[in-house]
Amino acid sequence: MIRNPQSRLMWGKRTTVLMVGFAVIGALLMALLLLALPALAVPSTFTVTSTSNSNDLDFPSGTFDGTSDGVCDVNAAISGQQCTLRAAIQEANVNNNPIDRDRINFNIPGSGLNRTITPTSALPTIEEPVIIDRYSQPGSSVNTLAQGTNAILRIQLNGTNVTTDDGLHVNASNTVVKGLVINRFGRSGINTEASGADLLTNVRIEGNFIGTNRAGTSALGNSHNGVLLISGATNSTVGGTSLASRNLISGNERTGVFIELAERNKVQGNLIGTQRDGISALGNAFDGVAVFNSAVGNSILSNSIFANGVGGSDEGIDLGADGPTPNDAGDTDTGGNRLQNFPVISSATTISGTTTIEGTLNTRPKEPYTIQFFSSPTVGVGESDQGQTFIGSKSVFTDASGDATFSFSPSTAVTVGRQITATATRSATGDTSEFSVAQEVTAS
Repeated sequence: MIRNPQSRLMWGKRTTVLMVGFAVIGALLMALLLLALPALAVPSTFTVTSTSNSNDLDFPSGTFDGTSDGVCDVNAAISGQQCTLRAAIQEANVNNNPIDRDRINFNIPGSGLNRTITPTSALPTIEEPVIIDRYSQPGSSVNTLAQGTNAILRIQLNGTNVTTDDGLHVNASNTVVKGLVINRFGRSGINTEASGADLLTNVRIEGNFIGTNRAGTSALGNSHNGVLLISGATNSTVGGTSLASRNLISGNERTGVFIELAERNKVQGNLIGTQRDGISALGNAFDGVAVFNSAVGNSILSNSIFANGVGGSDEGIDLGADGPTPNDAGDTDTGGNRLQNFPVISSATTISGTTTIEGTLNTRPKEPYTIQFFSSPTVGVGESDQGQTFIGSKSVFTDASGDATFSFSPSTAVTVGRQITATATRSATGDTSEFSVAQEVTAS
């Protein structure tokens, strides 16, 4: 203990000097560190003006020459910039801007409105954040319909010649891909996969047609999945809450959206397995959405998922590789989305212009859940475990035994004879269940 007041004063002064000294040293070290790092570039906009597949001039034979001029150009002999999609991705990848996003826009001239890019080999992996906006092509427009989509997409990415790779491979957080028709690739239409132990966050896939023709009415499927979220992809969104963000993901030769080893993602507001009208069948060959290998916290909300699957193990939403997963008391099992239990619908009636849906949910005790309801036709493919038309939601809270009852009436009555299904989403974690067993709407 310092008893002498003068000693105490001197001690305080020494402490202050030491603290100031440490602060100065820390500031100097930080300044030296910042000087040692390369300067971050200002975000750039690269405008694609050509459907060809040429490399940027800074990438002879596809390999970076070590010096970037920051300009997307594939031909020094022609006056003006000639920019391809391949070259634009190459330049964005070396712009040294890992935080802010570059932008790739489109203004491809020529007669007519539609443009098709047919890569002769795999496009470069997206390594730095970028917004790829095909709606920038003149004549394009986003969806404005509450049901289906009337989006007009002018840029098509045709993977006929790329038999062993994805259409786009995203390995950069905060990337946005919107307004593309992506079809006929040898693997998935869009693959979001982190490299190594890194996390890939906040990727947004919006307003695309993946696995269909440009009109959204027939299948030109990618050989694997429409969208793949895998190996570290987290907090990313396929679709979204706005009408403009709705994707059409149909006609693919495996699953519409496949999620594996990825957490806390959202698949929301999409058409998965239908044509652009949101009604006519155009199913993906396997599941609509699959959540496998302990991928957890993935929310599947307010989509139209219908007509997917060709076998008994295929479903609208599949949380395991063995077909429908039965509920378990207390919901203590583990797996994709923690194998969240689905609701059990006990009755669905339409009387005097009002539809009433009643049922129960058994899951974890004393927690809030969102139950979503869907209507599908009584005949055709996929009506038993999928949901063609989203008709509304109901919040419930489970009791000490993990039980909750519900009664729900949609704003518009459901026609007698249609099938009602439901999903449950756990509020605390975002896990969404498979679809419930369908219940037919009756008049009494």
